[in-house]
Amino acid sequence: MSRYFSHINSSKKILETYDGLQPFPLHLKKHFAANKNAGSKDRKTIGEICYAWLRTSHLFAQKINDENIIHSFFLCADTTHPLLEALAPALNEKAGLPAAGKLSFLQLSIAGIFPFMEECGVDDKNEFNLSFLRQPLLFLRLRPGRQNIVLSGLRTAAVSFMEMDNDCVGLPNGTKLGELITLNKEAVVQDKNSQKVFDFLKDQSFDEKISVWDCCAASGGKSILLYDILKGKIKLTVSDIRAGILHNCKTRLREAGININHAFVADVSKKTDPGESFDIIICDAPCTGSGTWSRTPEQLAFFKKEKINEFSVLQKNIAANTSACLKKSGLFFYITCSVFKKENEEVVDTLLQTTDLELLHSTYLPGYGEQADTMYLAVLRRNG
Repeated sequence: MSRYFSHINSSKKILETYDGLQPFPLHLKKHFAANKNAGSKDRKTIGEICYAWLRTSHLFAQKINDENIIHSFFLCADTTHPLLEALAPALNEKAGLPAAGKLSFLQLSIAGIFPFMEECGVDDKNEFNLSFLRQPLLFLRLRPGRQNIVLSGLRTAAVSFMEMDNDCVGLPNGTKLGELITLNKEAVVQDKNSQKVFDFLKDQSFDEKISVWDCCAASGGKSILLYDILKGKIKLTVSDIRAGILHNCKTRLREAGININHAFVADVSKKTDPGESFDIIICDAPCTGSGTWSRTPEQLAFFKKEKINEFSVLQKNIAANTSACLKKSGLFFYITCSVFKKENEEVVDTLLQTTDLELLHSTYLPGYGEQADTMYLAVLRRNG
């Protein structure tokens, strides 16, 4: 029992010294580097305790104490656990309950997990709240003609995976892929819902190359997806505000076998001239990332509500400036991994009121029922 009390105490120390300013894995790594007495199993349990707390801290008014830490661990446990058996046997007996049942047993409200629900646009708010108690899956998109190669490699290596829809594979988070497949060439690490953002185009055919600007390109995953859907018929321009990120994007696109027509560093929240107009603009806008916080629960634990307005202003500027570079009848894909209406519907409404764009389609892509990210997508067209 003393071993598990030691784990609780170590976890409290780690959490009490964390300020949310750096990714939590880095903070955890620094702690273990400075405290080398913990073995690998101890580090694993301590990490699990810490992550359980970050997922549920709002339920307990962020008060770090032994009881709250144990209750958070209970809520996130999939099954019985030696720590619960030693420190809270009554909870251990209930560890197999569904998450909603555990919350009820502790007399806690589902709504307390995510305290920003009044800002949220998703439909099933209970399921969205409960999704924070589980780590999402790692998803692969299998590239055209490479499906059998990837699946065969995973089976040969006896890797646990689930075949999803649309050439999508789900794996346990943390699965090591480097030696199993050739990333970017054979498959792309890409969330299940991120793989759906261009479904609008799947039934359309194009005789000539389409000019595309991925204006907030980041790692380039959306560019690779669009290239595959349009069977390589794109003339691609990519930009990002961060030179280092853009360099990595160009490397990734090269690994994927995709030629770049033009790449440039730009702050597209300000008026930007990419040198041409485009048939398609991908605006995967910077956002709070609230639809992905089950992957990075430290962001849920430390988020400040005023950030929503800051991002909304930024997104409106980006959307207005980049959509101005759209050809007549061109398509503008506005995408976020946020669930906040101010970052989504409000941005699109502003575009409709201030530009000649018309809305063709908008939706939330809910990931909370399948251990995936939740995203927002709007497809707009320039009148002409």
